[in-house]
Amino acid sequence: MLVKDETKYCWCEDEVAGEPQDSIKEAIEDYLDYQKDLFGVCDSDHGYLGEYDIESIRIGHPYYYVPEIDGERVIWNVLDYDLDDEIAEWSYDYMKDVKSEHMDELSQELTNVFRAWENRHGYKNDGFVVLEAKDYRIEDYVKE
Repeated sequence: MLVKDETKYCWCEDEVAGEPQDSIKEAIEDYLDYQKDLFGVCDSDHGYLGEYDIESIRIGHPYYYVPEIDGERVIWNVLDYDLDDEIAEWSYDYMKDVKSEHMDELSQELTNVFRAWENRHGYKNDGFVVLEAKDYRIEDYVKE
């Protein structure tokens, strides 16, 4: 599941997005630094005017992937891959009538365990994507 972090801001240009920042102004400054590094264009005020005239930049909030474990898939996996062949023919009704609320409970508990394990061992996915962005005028946030 993708979760939007409305406390962070990223600049976007074509298929490139800047690292999440704490404010729109910081996102614009990060973009100007990116431009400076990319093109070598700069002055004491980031040099966003002149030969490479940049008036605005698209900015949006990052979305992060947050895993959700599907209890029903886990049950299917247990039935398909873990149930021993010697007992399978005697277990045809095993887990066939799990109540919806019990399935939701299993999904939530497995998700909580997975997320805790992921964080504890440093496997958390730090990747992000910006799905929605709007134009911001640079001069409204960074003065010449």
